[in-house]
Amino acid sequence: MKRFEIDKRRNVVIVGHGGSGKTSLSEAILFDTKMTDRLGRVEEGNTVMDYDSDEIKRGNSISSACGHSVYKDYKINIIDTPGFADFIGDVICASKVADITLTVICGVNGIEVGTEKTWGFSKDKSKA
Repeated sequence: MKRFEIDKRRNVVIVGHGGSGKTSLSEAILFDTKMTDRLGRVEEGNTVMDYDSDEIKRGNSISSACGHSVYKDYKINIIDTPGFADFIGDVICASKVADITLTVICGVNGIEVGTEKTWGFSKDKSKA
């Protein structure tokens, strides 16, 4: 694997309410950038990011997961965080290493409590 200098690395943390599509977005990024050869689906239990048996059984993330992609000359570390309040500690920890956060908002339910909380962490760190 190619080595990237520190100034050519970016940490992108994906946050939002539980079930808003964070893992699906992460999977799409990995697939579209040719880091995986298939598009993982949460419903089918075959995602790269939700690999723990409890996550597969529940159908949602219970801990942060990291994947990476390459864009131009940059290595992009993608950190998929859990969205439910029980696991907010992972969001806080991931936010500390973020260069930028992507907030995913559910197209059906709109802005929810988890969206506002995670947005707050990003805004507090000036990474929103």
